[in-house]
Amino acid sequence: MSSMTEDYSSRTERKKIQEQQQQRASKQNKNKGPRKISWKKVLYICLTIGLVMFLAGVGAFLWIIKDAPKFDETLLKDPLSSQVYASDGETIIAEVGTEKRDNIEIDQIPDVLKNAVLATEDARFYKHHGIDIKRTLVAVWTDITTGSSQGGSTITQQIVKNAFLSTEKTLTRKIQEWYLATQLEKKFSKDQILEMYFNKNLYGSDVNGVAKAAERFFGLGPNELNKLTLEQAALLAGIPQSPNNYIPTVESNLPAAEKRRNLVLQYMNRHGYLSKAKMESAQQTPIEDTLNIQQKPANKYQAFVDTVITEVQTKTKANIFEDGLKIYTTIDPEIQRITENALSTNEYIDYPDNQKLQTAVVILDTQTGAIKAIGGGRNYQTGGFNYATMIKRHPGSTIKPILDYGPAIEKFKWSTGHILKDEEYQYTNGTPIRNASRTYAGNKTIREHLTWSRNIPALKAYQAVGADYATNFANSLGFPITDTQKANESNAIGAIDAASPLNMAGAYAAFGNGGYYIKPYTVSKIIYSDGTEEELASSKKKVMADYTAFLITDMLRTVVDSGTGTKANLPQLDLAGKTGTTSFDQSAIEKYGLPENATRDAWFVGYTPQYTGAVWTGYTETKSSDDYLGSKSADFSKLVFKAIMSRTATSTDRFEQPSSVAKSGNEYYVKNGEKPQPPKPKKPTDVQATYDEASDRIQLSWNYTSEGLSGTTFEVSYTVDGKTTKLPSTSDLQAILESPVKGKPYVFTVTAIAEGAKSEAAATSLTVKETEEIPNSPSNLNAQYDQNSNRILISWKNNTTNLKNVQFIVTYSVNGSTQTLTTTSGTSATLSTPQPGQTYVITVVASNDAGVSDPTSTSVTVNLPENGTGVENGAETEDQNKAQP
Repeated sequence: MSSMTEDYSSRTERKKIQEQQQQRASKQNKNKGPRKISWKKVLYICLTIGLVMFLAGVGAFLWIIKDAPKFDETLLKDPLSSQVYASDGETIIAEVGTEKRDNIEIDQIPDVLKNAVLATEDARFYKHHGIDIKRTLVAVWTDITTGSSQGGSTITQQIVKNAFLSTEKTLTRKIQEWYLATQLEKKFSKDQILEMYFNKNLYGSDVNGVAKAAERFFGLGPNELNKLTLEQAALLAGIPQSPNNYIPTVESNLPAAEKRRNLVLQYMNRHGYLSKAKMESAQQTPIEDTLNIQQKPANKYQAFVDTVITEVQTKTKANIFEDGLKIYTTIDPEIQRITENALSTNEYIDYPDNQKLQTAVVILDTQTGAIKAIGGGRNYQTGGFNYATMIKRHPGSTIKPILDYGPAIEKFKWSTGHILKDEEYQYTNGTPIRNASRTYAGNKTIREHLTWSRNIPALKAYQAVGADYATNFANSLGFPITDTQKANESNAIGAIDAASPLNMAGAYAAFGNGGYYIKPYTVSKIIYSDGTEEELASSKKKVMADYTAFLITDMLRTVVDSGTGTKANLPQLDLAGKTGTTSFDQSAIEKYGLPENATRDAWFVGYTPQYTGAVWTGYTETKSSDDYLGSKSADFSKLVFKAIMSRTATSTDRFEQPSSVAKSGNEYYVKNGEKPQPPKPKKPTDVQATYDEASDRIQLSWNYTSEGLSGTTFEVSYTVDGKTTKLPSTSDLQAILESPVKGKPYVFTVTAIAEGAKSEAAATSLTVKETEEIPNSPSNLNAQYDQNSNRILISWKNNTTNLKNVQFIVTYSVNGSTQTLTTTSGTSATLSTPQPGQTYVITVVASNDAGVSDPTSTSVTVNLPENGTGVENGAETEDQNKAQP
């Protein structure tokens, strides 16, 4: 009992203990629930983080600005000129920036120009302290949200950036720019800063400062700026954003410059400087009506130097007129001098007086792409339109290696002997296409088609590879064809406004250096004033197989050796090249009264392993019946090329045949590609057969015209009595037939054989006359008097029965008189009514065409009649008509 009581007591105690433990656990869990966080603590944390970030930002800012360039006030006013060196690295050909700009004071700037600049570049200029925070934040936000960079720089920032900093777009450079802008604002007033802006701006080429710009573009001096019109001021305000694209001295820039000017006018209206009516009126004014371009005399390297200026500005964004650069170029001064002479004098070419006729040249190193000379045009002016680099003209047939045959060889591995049929043909849309000759050549090799510049085979090659492939190939050679232009099939024959001597030379050089495109360049490197160097030479890129480059090159050799380019040929050089001409459309011919065969553009692009040259000739505009290229002036491009290259090309190196290429006859092919079918050889001519009696043989001879007799043999045969016999084959132009049968007609045929292909047979015939002999003298001559008939009967023997056409001449002599009795082919004759008592001497000779035999003679005496009387003289007998005694 007590035991049970104890057990119960123990269970009760354990239960109480468990309940107590659960209560403590529950209480502990409640204590672990969410607690309220003090806002003071949060604020403390945020302040701490903010302070750390602020200190980090300040530290970063201080670290960045400590490397900022020193604020050198001289750089704000005194520019450093740049020196331009020739390819030898020592000869200085120009100093750019030496011409002092006309610095003007802010009071000389008219309000219309100030307003145009402020509306365009910095509308809040007089309200900020160097940095327009609002504009900067908008630019950053636009950059983040759209990915397009928006200009947020103030006028102050632009000045310090151009004076002290590089053009790279980095946060570090931007922070340094902000810092220096604030420094500039501290040291100078707003008007002073604006004055700097106007004096330091670059307006393209060598035009620095607004005063020089007004003088060059409008003919206004520094004290005449108050004469600037609204349109002129808006143009000046818009140019500095992109001087190379908006400078109005370049004719092709005018549409873009006018568009930019109109945008400035729009900004002026937006910011309240201009009413809408005045804006619209000014926008309607043609830009040409506001210009009065003043030309600056050019030095002998000016076209090249202007190209250098553009290239440095494009590749580096450096201010070549102020940054004190050392610019190492690729120019060869002697080649440039000869090029200028070829264009601007009549020393090599007899140019007409028409000043609209222009010629432009680019000469570059085939292996490196380095430009050696640039002929910007006849009588080129500083900052003028550079026809060598800026034109976009139809290339004519010079496009065919780039867009037709090059792509076909690259894609299909065609040989130079690939056959295409030149025939009546149409574009895909059904429009007819014709050759310049208005004739068709039939099945010929692409070598021959390219040599004679036929259009129809070129189009067929283009269609075979397809527009996409052909266009990509051309683009890889630096020849620009847009997606829109690609749809035009007439691109295949050069009907596309895209060619300049610069891009044509670059494209052709790739054929000459084994298939590498190197963008032509004038600057190899620059050294900044702080000693920093920057390499600017172009790198090469493999764009085609070596076999494509070589096969095109070899075909273009034929063009200058025997085709349309012979007037440019230089036999001492391994030269390849292509001609190209374009014609006027019918509307221009009718409008200006031009000849039907008038030429608009004439090209020659040629290259050796050393140099590549591209020459264009044409008229800047056609507005009269004189503004076209005739048969003489259409050759100027070839003659200019020859004049320059003959005086500058010194290497006699030859284009090397790559291991990927083999040769069959006169044609090359890719080893694993199409092997050329041997072309049908030409037919021999002037086949003659003569018989030599002394040697008793027939002598055959003939002529054969070919690029070379190497490997060509001739098959000779004769037919007599219906049987044909072959004589031994020969590589000579003659053959012999010994001991021909006399009197038989022989027909001879001669066939040329080259690489297994036979020509058409040429034939002649000859019959050898039989040799005639003088017949033998007749024998057994017998003459008897027949008293009953009163006649002398004569007979003889024919001793030459093997001869034909033998005649016997019978004569008789009596009383000293000789008469011919008869001529007969027989062997007998009769002499009628001979005189009694007389002795007759009878003589017979055999004769034929070969001659007469020796005579055979006999005599006979006519007996007196028994009654002593004779026949009366003159009595008629039956043979009296043959002989009279």
